[in-house]
Amino acid sequence: MKRSVHSYTGELCVIASAVLFGLMPLLVKIIAAHGGNAYMAALGRFFFGSLILFATIAVRRDISLQITLRQFWEITLLSVFYALTPVLLFSSYNYMDSGLATTLHFTFPILVIVFSVLLFRVSPDYRQIFCTLLCTLGISQLSGGETAGVIGMLLAVASGVTYALYIVFLGKSSLQSVSALATVFWLTLLSSAEISLFAAATGNLAFPSDTTAWGVVALLALLSTALALVLFQMGLFRCGPIRASLLSTFEPLTSVVVGSFVFYEALTAQNLIGIFCVLGSGVMLVLPASWFTSVKQFLFAVHGK
Repeated sequence: MKRSVHSYTGELCVIASAVLFGLMPLLVKIIAAHGGNAYMAALGRFFFGSLILFATIAVRRDISLQITLRQFWEITLLSVFYALTPVLLFSSYNYMDSGLATTLHFTFPILVIVFSVLLFRVSPDYRQIFCTLLCTLGISQLSGGETAGVIGMLLAVASGVTYALYIVFLGKSSLQSVSALATVFWLTLLSSAEISLFAAATGNLAFPSDTTAWGVVALLALLSTALALVLFQMGLFRCGPIRASLLSTFEPLTSVVVGSFVFYEALTAQNLIGIFCVLGSGVMLVLPASWFTSVKQFLFAVHGK
């Protein structure tokens, strides 16, 4: 089936959002080095992200924050899934290395396909299934081959489940008629309230000690929250939940590249294989079906000779 410019624009939006999300490990490490922790980073990115979005909407004046009761409950459900995701993922770090935890979290493209089939009878095509397998192989190569206990693995996989549910239900919601800025404002505001309640109940909140860390929190809120979430929502509504989830695997790829250039972390042959697999799956997903048909015809012609 011929794809539209609308779909290609969506794919570029999702890739851009994944790159911005991939900056999070770098920014969270800086916050942690200045007295904060992962829970503070999660709360800060949502709360300040909602403030940035509110200020943007107030300045523009052409966007309404008004939503229907149904849309409010849809956003509330989405915020629960979205707020739970970092809590579960950060909790898994107490039981396992972050590399493997990230790998298990990024099983969510497979889970998006599973939930789409089970809940909404959506059938993925063969190219999406192949790209999912290739992405999974690539992410596993980026993990470094660590081991973990059962509790850590369950928490990390659970973070993938909640994020997959967020993507699937966002794609099937009525929020496409609402401005992405307004939707993400309500999402981040509700998520910040939910995370603050969790952090207060568990006593896991640690505030940064200086203005440098607060500046990084603001940067995290602007780039890896407000802008990234708006781009992801715009992209998902244009190219669909399955394709959006697969292209989101550019996030760990970005984290590996940033870690190599900023923290001078070793870029191994295993990492390079993982990068090649993720990039390859992304390219195959974005290229039009006619390109693959032409390649197949060319290979058959060569083989026939």
